[in-house]
Amino acid sequence: MQARSLHQYRNMKPVKTATSIILLTLVWELVGRARVYPSYILPSFSEVACSFMDTEYLHILLENTALTILRAGLGFLLGSLMGIILGFLIVGLKLEEYIQPAASILFTIPTVALVPLLILWVGLDPIVLPITASFICSFPPILYGVLNARRTVDLDQVEVALTLGANTWTTLTRVVAPISLLKITPIVKTEAIMVFKTTLVVEMLALTSGLGHLLLMYSITIDVKHLLSTIIALSIVIVAIVESIDVVEKRIASKWIGERSW
Repeated sequence: MQARSLHQYRNMKPVKTATSIILLTLVWELVGRARVYPSYILPSFSEVACSFMDTEYLHILLENTALTILRAGLGFLLGSLMGIILGFLIVGLKLEEYIQPAASILFTIPTVALVPLLILWVGLDPIVLPITASFICSFPPILYGVLNARRTVDLDQVEVALTLGANTWTTLTRVVAPISLLKITPIVKTEAIMVFKTTLVVEMLALTSGLGHLLLMYSITIDVKHLLSTIIALSIVIVAIVESIDVVEKRIASKWIGERSW
């Protein structure tokens, strides 16, 4: 009965999501058509959607979207992999008590505050600067998350694994690592969003390409229609990335959690 209810809930989730989006766009359309504000300040959803029919704008949007994804994605990937690998290495060497305080300090520093320093240290390279900012944005939180997740691992599970004949490496990779990865998934999702925010700030402040620069230019020229359509495109990209992380999380859970063979 419980399994059937869970299955029904999963089947209803896309319907609920679609309903929420439809309601949001409907309210937007009604408010826009009511002309609470002039159309150049608050265009309706249909007017903004028509922007995607403009081939010149669509070309500019796709080109700059690709640049932003490349910059944010590479930095996030490098920072996440480095944080996870270094985190498990520190845990394996039992050095987390020495590294945890430093990781906590780095975790609390907002990356946006470091952007002016990064401009001085790295320069205005359109690839190196945003990737460095994205790396610094993602690495400390992921490292902190791995070190902190290690403390939440059930020691009874570790003892059972060792009792059944698993060596230290097997216990780390089959028990500690999967559980820790699931624990840090919320942090990974949050940092995926934060990386894009950081990249946008870098593009606004220092670069002449990317979605951040595009948003700034449309804001300066008061082109609200293209400003909103660019925000919609950015939102779609971020949602797609977060959903992809959800898929990875489910695969980790289904493959590793509850594994019995050593």
